[in-house]
Amino acid sequence: MFRHVVIMNWTHELSDDEAAEVKRVLDDLGAQSPTVRAISHGPDVGIRANGGSYALVADFDDADGWRAYSKHPAHDVVRGVMGNLVKEQQIVQFESGSGQ
Repeated sequence: MFRHVVIMNWTHELSDDEAAEVKRVLDDLGAQSPTVRAISHGPDVGIRANGGSYALVADFDDADGWRAYSKHPAHDVVRGVMGNLVKEQQIVQFESGSGQ
């Protein structure tokens, strides 16, 4: 399994409408991208200081599955929504599974 993790910090505290739009487009991306095996995302719950604002975790069979997801038209919608909201992000990708 290939796991894609994105941790984002916002440019500002999101309004309820902005947060709903982020959730909607990420849910839609996961539903529309056939190579996504599992996707989860959400805001930091604030238990530990210095965390990111929001995280996304998406699983694929392999790196080629992630590449197809990255090129999917629904990803362009996400980029359009997130472009003005994300101040910075970190991405980690790793292989996970038996023997790892």
